[in-house]
Amino acid sequence: MRAFGSRAERRALRLLSVLFDFVVIALGTLTMLYVVRMVWDLTVSSLIHFAPEQALQGIVLILIFLEIFEIIVMYIIYHHVPMKNVVEIGVLALVKELLITLDLTELGWQVLLGMAALIAAMGWVYTRERQREDSYNRFLIERGITEKDVDDMTKTLGEARE
Repeated sequence: MRAFGSRAERRALRLLSVLFDFVVIALGTLTMLYVVRMVWDLTVSSLIHFAPEQALQGIVLILIFLEIFEIIVMYIIYHHVPMKNVVEIGVLALVKELLITLDLTELGWQVLLGMAALIAAMGWVYTRERQREDSYNRFLIERGITEKDVDDMTKTLGEARE
């Protein structure tokens, strides 16, 4: 297996990467515009007729979209999205469904057991990701490496690949 493709393949991949970045930036912009619109709608509807359940649902939905925006920003900067952030969105969406949208008295025990298993799985993934991050940060601190050093090394390695 070849380590590097031909020159044309590398150029095509670079072009596709740039185009993908533009798509991600457009999605980030649309996401933030939608968040602003949701905040405006929530404010207006709360001033006209305040309904606590509807306000709570709107706030949780805004938090979900802000997490999505954070993931988009991280992808634009690092071209990588930590699993921890994806799990956070899953937890927020599940909380929104459980506490706000669903009527828990009408659900069967199987659905509740399935949701409990889903929460446990997401909690396990989140905990493992936090442990991995803590180990990484401890490694950097023990060796006196700063985030700037890591960024510089990553940039140097990226330039060496090109």
